[in-house]
Amino acid sequence: MKILFTPRSKSDITEIVHFISQDNPKAAANWTKSIFESIKSLENFPSSGLIVPEYSEDTIRELIKGQYHIVYKMNQSAEEPLFLPFIKSYFDYG
Repeated sequence: MKILFTPRSKSDITEIVHFISQDNPKAAANWTKSIFESIKSLENFPSSGLIVPEYSEDTIRELIKGQYHIVYKMNQSAEEPLFLPFIKSYFDYG
């Protein structure tokens, strides 16, 4: 299954990496590697994420990495791509 990044998800990743790197560039590099490993795992295990409780659809899921939620939409066919609309910080929910 192919994963497609929306412009917003690319922007979110860039902003988060920039934010983390201001205090700790090595932590930013480690976070980036960890996030992309998690996202890559969705290619083989698309339903491994949790169903997002704010939505009424079981196709909208999230992976939680520390304080960040990687929200994505699964498609019914294994041949269709996953879409990553955005990444939210835990603090965005408060």
